[in-house]
Amino acid sequence: MLRLTGIRRSFRVGPTTAEILKGVDLEIEAGEMVSIMGPSGSGKSTLMNIVGLLDRPTSGACLLDGRDVSGLRDDALSALRNRLIGFVFQSFHLLPHLTALENVGLPMVYRGNGRPEIRRRAQAVLERVGMADRTGHRPDQLSGGQKQRVAIARALVGDPALLLADEPTGALDADTAHDVLALLRQLNADGGTTMLVITHDPAVSARCRRQTHMRDGRLVEPAVVPSGGASRRSDDSPLPAKGHGHPRGLPE
Repeated sequence: MLRLTGIRRSFRVGPTTAEILKGVDLEIEAGEMVSIMGPSGSGKSTLMNIVGLLDRPTSGACLLDGRDVSGLRDDALSALRNRLIGFVFQSFHLLPHLTALENVGLPMVYRGNGRPEIRRRAQAVLERVGMADRTGHRPDQLSGGQKQRVAIARALVGDPALLLADEPTGALDADTAHDVLALLRQLNADGGTTMLVITHDPAVSARCRRQTHMRDGRLVEPAVVPSGGASRRSDDSPLPAKGHGHPRGLPE
């Protein structure tokens, strides 16, 4: 589904160059739910922008759904992003003057779908996230958790190959955050939606089926301890090109 090889990203800061990403390798298989955890400044948001086709790496290769996107023009990237990627943000980014149904249908409007098809698909995905009784409500009539459910529905309406969630519980209280994470896990387990979750919260990362850590522009994975043996790699070892996810069906 996603393969990053040797991803580097540098920015000019006055007369100097700041290297934010320092050779990131990552592979995510279809149906995985993977977290990238790290503190502010570690490079995780820069990496998300590259995965989400919002930015380009300075060097390295990015393959999405089997296609090398590294050299695509901006218009091609935009079209591919709309077709293959769904986004969930900390701040919801719902348009205040639109209903839940209309907010969810926006990606389909940009694809040029007709109104009956947009309404049908938006209604169906709102039912999937438990918001069938709030389709006519505007954002100011919804709680934080309900807004995030609408945002998740909007990300899913186009049946994306990859869902990117950037601090999806950052604006929620603990109980609501638990419910939203449970929903994401359910969508991953039942529908096979591939997810990459960006977070600084260890509790959020732990709910994902595979965890990675961003440290100083590099990815590492936690130690893996086989039954009856010592760990196979240390917590600070480089991330391999092809990761091995946790088995499906882990307990909540």
